[in-house]
Amino acid sequence: MDVLLIIGALLVVLGVAGSIIPALPGPGFGFLGLVLLYFGRPGSVSVFSLALFGVGMAALILLDYIAPLLGAQFSGATRKGLAGAIIGSIAGIVFFPPLGIFIGAFFGACVGELANGKDPVSAMKAGVGTLMGSIAIIILQTIYSLFLAVYFFIKLF
Repeated sequence: MDVLLIIGALLVVLGVAGSIIPALPGPGFGFLGLVLLYFGRPGSVSVFSLALFGVGMAALILLDYIAPLLGAQFSGATRKGLAGAIIGSIAGIVFFPPLGIFIGAFFGACVGELANGKDPVSAMKAGVGTLMGSIAIIILQTIYSLFLAVYFFIKLF
């Protein structure tokens, strides 16, 4: 059972790093580490806590895709700007991992807005909104992963 706990601890630490590095699913790794603690040391983690962290992880994974679009929409992006952000983030993931998702979404939103006839300042505002949404989700994921890591290590020791 000690092997489960060691792997769990490594996953939790990787989860914190993955919250900052876009290519790694930080909350997922952290949650998986908590699940290993649940099975490796029965009674250390309650089912309620596991479910609560699971719901948090699912919400963050969903928000990971939605937050940049919400940021663009909040900053006044049109449908073409939102479509550009989506296409740009996909292209960014493929051609410039791991930071390409942010750069691509930014430029995609700007190009989409320019194609819609908006002035460069409005296009830039949509791009910045997309970037702000991405930064917001990174902050939320980092807070979640740090909280999960503290919980994990308290329960481990």
